[in-house]
Amino acid sequence: MDDLRAPEVYEFGEFLLDTGQRLLRTRVDGEPIALTSKAFETLLYLVEHRGELVDKTTLMKAVWPNVVIEENNLNQAISALRKALGESPVDHRFIVTVPGRGYRFVAPVRPLDGNDPTATTVVAEQRAAVTEHAASTINWRVWAIPPIAVLLAAALWFAWGGKRDVAPADSSATAAQAGGLRIAILPFENLSPDPANAYFADGLHEEILTSLARQAPALAVVSRTTMMSYRLAPKTVREVAEELSATHILEGTVRREAQNVRLTVQLIDAKNDRQLWSQNYDRTLINALTLQSEVAAQVAAQLSVQFTSGQQLGVPETRNPQAYDLYLKALVARQGVSAFAPIEVFREVDDLLSATLELDPAFATAYAQRASFRGAMFAFNYDTSEKLVNSIRDDLKFARRLAPQDPMVLAAQANYWSWVERDLPRALASYEEAESKGLGDPIYIAGEAAILARMNRTEDAVRIYERLLALDPGNLFIVTAAAVTYNMSRRPVEAMRTVNEGLRRFPENATLHFLRGQTIFLHTGQIDAWGAALVRYGSAASPLAMLDQQFHYLRFKHQYAELQSLLNASSEPAIRVLAGSGGGGFFGVGQLPTAHYRGWVALLLGQSSEASRQGREVLAFVGAQKETPWNAWFLRILESHGQLFLGDHGRAITAAGSAMELMPQERDIEGWQSAATAAAQVYAWSGKLDASMTLMEQISALPSRFGPAWFARDPLFAVPLAGDPRYRSFAARLEEQMRLTHL
Repeated sequence: MDDLRAPEVYEFGEFLLDTGQRLLRTRVDGEPIALTSKAFETLLYLVEHRGELVDKTTLMKAVWPNVVIEENNLNQAISALRKALGESPVDHRFIVTVPGRGYRFVAPVRPLDGNDPTATTVVAEQRAAVTEHAASTINWRVWAIPPIAVLLAAALWFAWGGKRDVAPADSSATAAQAGGLRIAILPFENLSPDPANAYFADGLHEEILTSLARQAPALAVVSRTTMMSYRLAPKTVREVAEELSATHILEGTVRREAQNVRLTVQLIDAKNDRQLWSQNYDRTLINALTLQSEVAAQVAAQLSVQFTSGQQLGVPETRNPQAYDLYLKALVARQGVSAFAPIEVFREVDDLLSATLELDPAFATAYAQRASFRGAMFAFNYDTSEKLVNSIRDDLKFARRLAPQDPMVLAAQANYWSWVERDLPRALASYEEAESKGLGDPIYIAGEAAILARMNRTEDAVRIYERLLALDPGNLFIVTAAAVTYNMSRRPVEAMRTVNEGLRRFPENATLHFLRGQTIFLHTGQIDAWGAALVRYGSAASPLAMLDQQFHYLRFKHQYAELQSLLNASSEPAIRVLAGSGGGGFFGVGQLPTAHYRGWVALLLGQSSEASRQGREVLAFVGAQKETPWNAWFLRILESHGQLFLGDHGRAITAAGSAMELMPQERDIEGWQSAATAAAQVYAWSGKLDASMTLMEQISALPSRFGPAWFARDPLFAVPLAGDPRYRSFAARLEEQMRLTHL
């Protein structure tokens, strides 16, 4: 067996490039610097060929093998690298452009390997930091929606195509403790000579985990999300087993060299820390296409659990090794996707899946993955065009024709009904059928829970999240989604307990600190923890996130002049709407004009002429949009507020009523609450106080993302309703409720 060495690290300037973990870090404090996978591969190739003139064609072939791309893709990767490395347009300390030819990496580079004591220290420090990095990969992705809208927006992107399977729906951690079988599959170690093949080890790990979870229903399988936290924070088998209530541990190594693959796995009895079975698999790449099912079947046999053949599910597997290679790359690349990621990150995954399907047009799972991925692009308002929607429909048509009973195909179909058509009963039925066929992915099942919440079945949703928390304790998305749903069902104590348990595992996670602060505010009226989170973590947020956060926070603090200055400093005419369960369900609605924020602030400051000016901008924005079945209700909300800013109360009221008609309760209760809240604001500022109060009382009587502080403290209600006895009585009841809540 080859000697095991620490992953090679390249040191240059103030940076460390870790090829084993595919991370660029600062040398002083080890902080990771965000790069897309293609930008990383571009940098790695240039560093490995430092001093050489690398022509563009060679570089594109190295970074995008087997994929035809435009030169602009390379230009974007180089631009991202320059930004990450802090290069100015004229001072290229690292990458020099040779016009018409290519690029040269000119900075001195020091390779650090496992025989270098300095490297050993560096790698050890990186390993200590990786757990925090993995724990915070969702940190800045999920906090830009109105309070308690927080944290599901960006996280729900995972539902596009994660195959991070756990046990099927009737499993639980208590089953393992009572004698049931529960396996944790540690991330495979990449022993390939070429560090760029790390994706192959990760992809194979995910495929084996998926096959075992899907085809061995009697076996609880801890999800990949939780397991990846152990990648560079190694613990003993006993420690891992105790943390995850696992009865068995599977660990392995992968070595890929050219067309040859060697996988070595061993199964360990966690209770006795004893090896039960081990196996080496030597395959050519073309013969490795079914390796995941072979390994999963043998593990199931060792544990004496029933294993269902993939062929019985009617899933045609690809026989094209190049297609499978690209598919594995897509599985790994999608991990860099979030609701705040640049559109180029989405395009990279889309390109990989499209190239996969060009090589194998009969690859059903790839169609399902692309349909769900494009569904996420639509849902989170990156692309809401009819062209994209039609492409999703086409992918689902091909996937259903090839594998109508495949759980991934059924789950992709559920996403379509949920995000695009908003046919929630049909989406729920598709999810339930997918589970009956073996779907166990916690993110998909969380998507099912989100649908239940949107159908006013929050207690059913809570039960699903409680089961998922037991099975997938290291999944930050599950933690935040569960906490938000507890809040919606008026169980703030359970929400805080869930958040605090998450903070015990990930004490510096910004997402959890924001959720904690907002939960405290919404249910007690105490705003300091929210403000502290903004101060501590605000610099890590995207401008999009902070604009929305500051609009809500400063509004509740009554710091209108400061908020107006902040908004006036923004040059963006419109921002992409952030959507997610708990966030109003603004799927596929497109963009929001920043004049919408400015108009509200002008009203609060009593600046009628400024409010009118912003109102005209809002209405001009609405008039320029193409109205679709999925954005019509949102455009009516914007229209109602634009007319309100102009002072045309009659038209504002009419538009607000239309928004509620287009998004009735029975269609999507969260969407209706957003439309109804917007209407209540319009009614209040238009002098229709009783109508406003009736809507607020209806909203507050339902499971809602709005805690008592929202209606009792929000100046968008408190200012126009200040003299209304009905509102004062309503607000007093909410204040008493907050006084009695101890978090």
